[in-house]
Amino acid sequence: MMKREGGKRLNNILRNPSANKPLVSIITAVLNGEKYLEHTIQSVLEQSYDNIEYIIIDGGSTDKTLEIIQQYDKSIDYWISHTDNGISSAFNLGIENAKGDIIGIINSDDWYEPDAVKKVVNIFVSANPDLVCGAIQFWQQDKKIISSFSEIARIKRETSIHHSTVFIKKKIYETFGNFDINYKYAMDYELLLRYKMEGIKFYLLNYVIANRRLEGISYINRKQALKETKLARLKHFSKLNVWVNYIYIVVKDYAGRLLKGSVLLPLYRYYWMIKNKKLSKGQLS
Repeated sequence: MMKREGGKRLNNILRNPSANKPLVSIITAVLNGEKYLEHTIQSVLEQSYDNIEYIIIDGGSTDKTLEIIQQYDKSIDYWISHTDNGISSAFNLGIENAKGDIIGIINSDDWYEPDAVKKVVNIFVSANPDLVCGAIQFWQQDKKIISSFSEIARIKRETSIHHSTVFIKKKIYETFGNFDINYKYAMDYELLLRYKMEGIKFYLLNYVIANRRLEGISYINRKQALKETKLARLKHFSKLNVWVNYIYIVVKDYAGRLLKGSVLLPLYRYYWMIKNKKLSKGQLS
């Protein structure tokens, strides 16, 4: 596929950071995402924080994705459409093209809350963490199902931080590396675990940052992600630790899926409400 690119940057329309209003780069990687991409784009463009550059990396879509991107050419700072080597490579290309001091990544079927970036920037300015994360709201069709806070303390055991709520200083990527292109499903977990083991400063924001549709979560992909999570942990922990934890996570994941699709959903919601209240929010860890 021939490479195509566009956006304001190609017309020399650039954004500049300032001391109290740092430039935030938002990246969306997409492949055949015509169904929800426009909603994602609008959620970025309608942020209350006004110093944002938006980058979209399209992996060579064959549906109407490129048409949607081109409709927003005058609002997107940079976009490129080409055949890539998967989502990890797309994320890395976005990071390499980011000019901001802070980088967030939002999936092409997720969307931000209107004040998400503003609240995140306030924390970076006031508390100076390396990474900020928060809560995500899960939806099924047009109904709110569960809000789930990221759990920093559990990142050494499982995928406990919601990637669409994560914002990271660019210098952290430059120091500790980007996404591992060998990971196709759990690339976010591998990266966040690696950063945690390096001792970077995480901050849990007491706020719903992003929204996700449950119908976009494939069970087959989830199984592959669990396997890659196991591989990521093998870099840091013993085989016994990894295998025992893997069995626990698989059982826990299966039980959670059963509850979300049954009459016990209210009980599952109550469990998450109590769990969210117990998490340590508003501090570095």
